[in-house]
Amino acid sequence: MSCLMSEFIERHGRLFREGRIEEMLDDCEYPLPVQGMDGIRVLATRENYRDWLLGWQADLGTRRLREDVMRIHTLELPRKGRFRVWIERSFGCEGHERVDLSIIYYCRFDTPRPVIEMIEFGAPPRTDD
Repeated sequence: MSCLMSEFIERHGRLFREGRIEEMLDDCEYPLPVQGMDGIRVLATRENYRDWLLGWQADLGTRRLREDVMRIHTLELPRKGRFRVWIERSFGCEGHERVDLSIIYYCRFDTPRPVIEMIEFGAPPRTDD
């Protein structure tokens, strides 16, 4: 089961890197809350998530940043069909700025694959559960 969960998250990251945004939209439930450093934003529809992802990609592209690392830090065992995944992502460009992110995906099992219910940016991995 952990293989299915890690493959799901790795696929979601790969789709972002490859610019396959439309396929990413199917991985989420809407409305999709996204918690960031500046508060929570609720992406009510697929179109809102698409626009948000395209904006994020445009910003990274403007700064010429590419993803260097995407690593699953912690994969929580499911409880009542829900689980969390702590991810470390790094974006960089030779000799320029670097963006390091800690992200938590809050997921649930759905048929035929997991679904992301919430995304939290900037949270360090927890080890006390």
